[in-house]
Amino acid sequence: MINNKQLRKIKEFAINIDWNKSFSGKSKGNRHLFRIVNISKKIAENYDVDNGILEAGAWLHDTNLEKTITGETLANKEKIIRFFNKIKVNRGDQEKILHCIESHDGRIKATTNEAKIVHDADTLEKMGPLGVIRETWKRSQLGWTTEKIIEHLKIHLKKRENNIYTKEAKKIAFKLNKKLKIFFIIVDKQIEEM
Repeated sequence: MINNKQLRKIKEFAINIDWNKSFSGKSKGNRHLFRIVNISKKIAENYDVDNGILEAGAWLHDTNLEKTITGETLANKEKIIRFFNKIKVNRGDQEKILHCIESHDGRIKATTNEAKIVHDADTLEKMGPLGVIRETWKRSQLGWTTEKIIEHLKIHLKKRENNIYTKEAKKIAFKLNKKLKIFFIIVDKQIEEM
């Protein structure tokens, strides 16, 4: 069982990676992890979960961004395990948290309530207007053109909406994406006219 002291250390560890290591420090001050923790806790109110595993998974879900933007979600696995061992997280809890991390982006199927909720929270935060901003920034770091990003977003947002696990998250995703239809019509028209 994850205790409050371990959770504080996990939060500090995750924020350090997110703000100082990911994207070469370009995301300093980013509140993404805080939003994922809050969204996860809100969704979890309707499910039987281990709150310590859920919160730890939410804080740590993007630790791969220290090493890769689009690659393996457990790219930082050895560093995370060393950290877990340092703060004395038991092996069973380590595996559950690692599953939240590896399945958060949908490439690997989430099999626990905690992993499903972390996945859905991360997916929701990447939808709607905020999702457009975040994904645009992320793809621009890879050198993508505006046109390529827009085409990617149309597919990306729908794909994410179709891969949500929880009923609560599905309702929110539908509302967020519905509001973007007009946005894409306007953007396409603007690009066409210019």
